[in-house]
Order: sequence, then C-alpha cells, then structure tokens
Amino acid sequence: MAQWTLLCYDGRRETLPTALEWELQYGLGTPCDSFRVKTLWTGGKEERLMAGTRMEVTQEGKRVFTGVVDECLCQWDEQGCTAEISGRGMQALLLDNQAAAADFGQASLGEILRQYVSPYGIGLEKPVQLPSVWGFSVHSGSSCWKVLYDFVRYHGAATPRFTREGKLALHPWADGEPVALEAGAPVTRFLWKYQRYGVLSQVTVRDTTGWNPQVVRNAAFQAQGGQCSRVMLLPRKTAYQARRYNAQFQLDRSKARMETVEVTLAMGFAAWPGDLVQLTRPGWSRNGRYRVLESRVRLDGEGLRTTLLLGDPAAVL
Repeated sequence: MAQWTLLCYDGRRETLPTALEWELQYGLGTPCDSFRVKTLWTGGKEERLMAGTRMEVTQEGKRVFTGVVDECLCQWDEQGCTAEISGRGMQALLLDNQAAAADFGQASLGEILRQYVSPYGIGLEKPVQLPSVWGFSVHSGSSCWKVLYDFVRYHGAATPRFTREGKLALHPWADGEPVALEAGAPVTRFLWKYQRYGVLSQVTVRDTTGWNPQVVRNAAFQAQGGQCSRVMLLPRKTAYQARRYNAQFQLDRSKARMETVEVTLAMGFAAWPGDLVQLTRPGWSRNGRYRVLESRVRLDGEGLRTTLLLGDPAAVL
C-alpha cells in the first residue's frame, strides 16, 4: 500500500490518511512527472494542507515519487470530507524559475548546476563528466530547465531526467534485462498507434543575420508524403556542428513517438520510464522490444493498474 507524506515548509512531516484514489505519472522530462491523491480528511485542518510544499510517496518501504505540491482542495458532500492534493515532479522547480540572459566564454557543467539547479535544492544522483562548452548563451525568457536541457542534451548528448528520489540524473541509460510481458502477464488492454502529426520532414537553421541557412531533411518521411517543416533561429556565433545537431535532434525526436504501443496491466509499478520491455503475446501483431516512454500508475474504484507507453528503443529521447 502506498504511503503519502506531506513535507511542510516548517520541517513537519504529515502522513496522509489512507488514500481513496491516486495517480502517479512518470515520463522522460517532457511532460513533467505529476501526482494526484484523494484522501479522507477532517474539516477544520486546512492549515495542514496549506503548509505542504513537497510530497513523498513510498511503496513497500521504497520511494516511488518525490514532487512539488501545486494545489490542494477540500470537498464536503454526502460522503463526508475529502482532500485532494496534486503537483509535479522536482523538475517543476526548474520549469517555474526563469533564468537571466547570459553569455559564457566557457561554460562547465559545474557552473550550470551552481547557477541554475543547486539554488532550488536539487542534487545529482551521481557524478558525471560532461565537456565544457565555448560560447554558451542563455537567452532571455529561458527557464532554468531549458538552460540545463540545452547544455546537457545538445552539447553533452545526455538525457536529463529526475529519479523517484527527486535527484537529477545526467548519466547514460543503463539497459538491463528487459521486462518480459508474455502470455502470463496481467495485461487488460493493448493499443497500437501510428501518428504522422508532429513528425518533421525538414528543419532549416538560420542565424540572426539570415545568411547561410542550413537545411536538414527526413528523407524517409518526405518519401512517404510527409510535409511538416520548422525554421530555427540560432545565434550567429553558433558552431556548424552545434547547428546541425540542433536540427538533426529536432528531426529525430519528432519521430520518437511516430509508432507507439500502450499496454495496461492489472498491477502497480510494472516498469519505469527508460526501461526496456519485451512483448511476446500470442495473437498480437506488434510483438518486439520497446522502451518505456511514459508510465502511469493509478488506484481507483477499478483497482490498481499501470499503463505503459512504449516506443522505439533506439529513438532519441
């Protein structure tokens, strides 16, 4: 049974009553992780809810979620008083805080973390080594998450994401043994989806002068009739390889969800984002190996279940 603990700004820890229903949503950075829980409540104690700033969720003694409280509400009806609390993962702190425009002669990972991550109480899961970047710029209006993402993803080729303990992970994926979904797995629903919308056929990169545009194409999608282009404006001093990486990355990431499989299982926490899954089910035409893009765990009147969104294991994340 999941235990929900509200962390208050004054250091108190409030363990919530047994939850009536809840949902935990996990992803790979976009969209942000989120939570929602509904529990029995006692009227007149709303100040306890107002004091909460963080939420920790444990299952069988293991932390399965750490997040930021966004909203709480109480409701009175014929069934009595209930409270509902919702919020997002720790990434929310970086999404909600804006960075000032800045230009770095040479930006290191340590400097990026000191300025845009550490002030919000977020630490690394484990140390990593990423190359320094010459001429790194922070544009006005960028969130701290965008600064971190641009530095790590475009220049370090790593995928920034958050762990269930609320730590920032920048190390490469460590693919272990795939989660096997075979004939005996408690699968209650299977959905295959092919989506052309949002898949890019061409990206044009220009600098602020408008000269020397660079075009990167998804030839395979264009041959299939794909017509969806984007134009990116980058600073003039952006190096050629950085420009091409930005464009190619946008193309590759746009097709990461072109073909997906959604599987619902009558169990909790069946797999986590980034995990590999091997589908081997009689009668299914889309068996094979996939990577978990999103995981949603829900408890309500229909019981406990996990819905996994699966995609190409080699896709750019």
